[in-house]
Amino acid sequence: MNWMTVAWPMVTATCLTLALIHLRIATGESRRAAHLFFTFSAIAVAAISVLEAGILQSQDLATCQKLLRWSSLPVVVMVASILGFVGSFFGTGRPVLAYASITLLTIAHLVNFFSNAPAVRGAAALRHAETFGNIKYTLPVITRGPWTYAEIAAVVLAIAFVADASWAVWKRGERQRALIVGGSIVFFFLVSRGHTMLVEEGIVHSPYFVSFAFLAVIFAMGHELSGEVFRATRLSRELQESERRMDLAAQSANLGFWTWHLAKDEIWVSETTRELFETAPTEKINFARFVASLHPDDREQVTQAITHAIDSGSEYEKSYRIHLPRGGERWIVARGKVELSPQGKPLRMRGVLMDVSAQKLAEAELLQLRQQLAHAGRVSMMGQLASALAHELNQPLGAILRNAEAAELFLQAPQPDLQELRAIIGDIRNDDQRASQVIDRLRSLLKRQDIDLLPLQIPTLLDEVLALSRADATARGIRLEMASSPELPAIRGDRVHLQQVLLNLIINAMDAFHGLEREEKVVKVTSSHNDPGGVEIRVADNASGLPEKRESAIFEPFFTTKAHGMGMGLPISRTIVEAHGGTLSASNGENGGAVFSICIPAAQGLE
Repeated sequence: MNWMTVAWPMVTATCLTLALIHLRIATGESRRAAHLFFTFSAIAVAAISVLEAGILQSQDLATCQKLLRWSSLPVVVMVASILGFVGSFFGTGRPVLAYASITLLTIAHLVNFFSNAPAVRGAAALRHAETFGNIKYTLPVITRGPWTYAEIAAVVLAIAFVADASWAVWKRGERQRALIVGGSIVFFFLVSRGHTMLVEEGIVHSPYFVSFAFLAVIFAMGHELSGEVFRATRLSRELQESERRMDLAAQSANLGFWTWHLAKDEIWVSETTRELFETAPTEKINFARFVASLHPDDREQVTQAITHAIDSGSEYEKSYRIHLPRGGERWIVARGKVELSPQGKPLRMRGVLMDVSAQKLAEAELLQLRQQLAHAGRVSMMGQLASALAHELNQPLGAILRNAEAAELFLQAPQPDLQELRAIIGDIRNDDQRASQVIDRLRSLLKRQDIDLLPLQIPTLLDEVLALSRADATARGIRLEMASSPELPAIRGDRVHLQQVLLNLIINAMDAFHGLEREEKVVKVTSSHNDPGGVEIRVADNASGLPEKRESAIFEPFFTTKAHGMGMGLPISRTIVEAHGGTLSASNGENGGAVFSICIPAAQGLE
């Protein structure tokens, strides 16, 4: 065994091994075109190596001619694959040069393969030679045909294509890739073609080394492809690590992921999502299955929201309830976004969801607590309103008593004045209705009930509140004033809750005069338009005002400036106003005293 019997089989085995490796990669990679062209190139070089070794060891002219003719096919495949590799791997180049080169080379070698006379080259005779180590080999005496120049032109076009693509990559900043791949291809194209011509002309005495030259090209191409494979592997590991971190964060936040493929109507969900919906690991989920899991009251609005997101290509966000297979329900908040194709058609929706049942339960408990506090606030005001109730009831009850005594005197007369008696009875009825209205107002104020938003007129609401507090103001020597702007819009609110807020603010304003010497004590209630189109109600006094730099602290629970205050009235009042979509703020007036401002939006569609 000599080195010639080992070298060419090694070239063949190396090329086939690389071809199999990159064929496997080509079947799984997204950028499989470059790997596929590399595979064809390596197989073609392996075939050239086998045919080249056969030519060097041929013993008769017919065998040499046959091997020389068959070598045309892998040469065409090799050149075409290398050009295809350059175009796909570099992503640039002038396609016209590659197509022209491949077309000329294919036609020339096909003519050479099927023609009886040599079209490109043929063997006219055999000559025997020896290399170092006294190893004998055979070389054909080449005769050239009319298509030789077409082959040369094809090689020149191929070199021009590779050089042009490499220059573009070089200018793009990828100089290593341009040098290793493009430079090696151009260099070994020239070396292989030049060495072959020198050998055939008898200028250089050596065997053919075409397969060795292109083995170097294969190594150069494989080196860069392997670099991409290593980078892809590293990115894959980084992606897996990122996914693990994301899964850990999602589990910590109890987030579930989902993807809905619209065309297939298939919904992929993460493990956390399946746990939230209590679905089996192998159960297939589509849109109908998702809708069936929703609470009946939420199905229509969720379906409409998703349909709108798909039609408009916008984001989707909704909270809804789901029925659990093992009983009970769960609150879910979901958010997603539609992904569109390049043509603008919706392909899929991706999103996240989270269990917010605990938050919903807390909100319900908070609402219940707020209602209880509001009720407690109303009850706590009973003592302050007792004098008002007594004063309000004393007047109609006293009038009833006097009218009843007058009627009794009239009835003692021999001929009672019936007309006068009718008037007295009418007065008694009116005074009774007034007393009943006072009691009804206080009863409704102290009654515990949920917020019921109904259209309200501001002047009417203020009249009722002032009627309840006027007697207390008179007893304290405080003048109550009211002023309303004309044509105020109606608001949507709960009459009893808003009465409680206004009464609390008015009573606080009157309490602010305790211990102060004022010639004139005034509490003024005004209502007017505000800029956003709503209504502003202001309760102002001319007392000592709010504590300096503590304006915001007065709304904190249990903060009070009163000797026997609880510090809950203002926090409850702010909560009630915010439940109406409004705001409650406080400040010191320009001329002294405190000013409390309630801003509530106007009711839409109401005058």
